[in-house]
Amino acid sequence: VKFPIIGDADRSISTAFGMLDAGNSDEQELPLTIRAVFIINPENKLMLSLNYPACVGRNMDEIFRCVQALQLSYEKSIATPANWPHNHSDIPMPDGSRSGDFAGSVFLLPTVSAEEADARYPGYHTCDVPSKIPYLRLVKKEQVQ
Repeated sequence: VKFPIIGDADRSISTAFGMLDAGNSDEQELPLTIRAVFIINPENKLMLSLNYPACVGRNMDEIFRCVQALQLSYEKSIATPANWPHNHSDIPMPDGSRSGDFAGSVFLLPTVSAEEADARYPGYHTCDVPSKIPYLRLVKKEQVQ
């Protein structure tokens, strides 16, 4: 493991962060801790918090997916859509047809200029939206991995 994992045997962290499940207790009648996951970026900013009740286990595939998405966003200035990396896309094209070529694609962040997008992700697709503002830009998954 290349990232810190924190144990909390005395429940001091759990207490400080309100992570106790009052509805479930152990043999000593102490509240169980919820299953919490905090992902913190290199600047020590909380990027993701997942809380599961004590009776529900964590989904490690989802946690791994979130870490991957956050790393890609941090390193490549992209955002991942719902269900990424298995998201489907049926993108309307300028000629009125629909394209499924963008399955697994990601979005460029609005902070990425057109010049930077052209340089880093040639061939990205700008979706035609009613406002005509070119903010919804898709990048194929092959270009960000």
